[in-house]
Amino acid sequence: LEEIDRLTEIAKAFSRYGAPEEVTGQTEPVDVAAVAREVLTLYRAPDRSVEYRLRVETEHAFAAARALELREVMVNLLENARAAVGEAGTVELTVDARDGEVLVAVRDDGSGIPPEQLPRIFEPHFSTRSSGTGLGLAIVRRLVESWGGQVGAESEPGAGAVVWLTIPGTTTAPTPRPGADADAE
Repeated sequence: LEEIDRLTEIAKAFSRYGAPEEVTGQTEPVDVAAVAREVLTLYRAPDRSVEYRLRVETEHAFAAARALELREVMVNLLENARAAVGEAGTVELTVDARDGEVLVAVRDDGSGIPPEQLPRIFEPHFSTRSSGTGLGLAIVRRLVESWGGQVGAESEPGAGAVVWLTIPGTTTAPTPRPGADADAE
């Protein structure tokens, strides 16, 4: 059953990567810090061996993106960081807003990315792991660029890596979801 789930996820990744950009729709105001909190909650509960930290430098960091895709981007980045730290380590997710942009960064204290591989990590089908499809970071790049943003990475071998993205900011607050008040109670 686990293998079927893995193959399903691979098929979804291939499908997602091959989807035309115009299918994804217009951007909308997204509260990036709220999405980061939501996604990090999913990681903290089941995985107690890795320490997950959230650093929100700007509380109301609103970006012009698509909320579901931003969740997917954060999950991809956190999955890579979790794999990089192995059985124990620290993963930090940072959200900041400045100069009309929202910055999201995921830093890990894993072994880092070899310098010769770093320029290729956003290429489709490139993976540093034998179990990976090599589509996660390619999808991240494609989604972020479809919002008008940029993505990049830095690494020092033996000292971990940081993958960052910048998304155009907006001063417009997101529209509350129907039933959001009921969720808070």
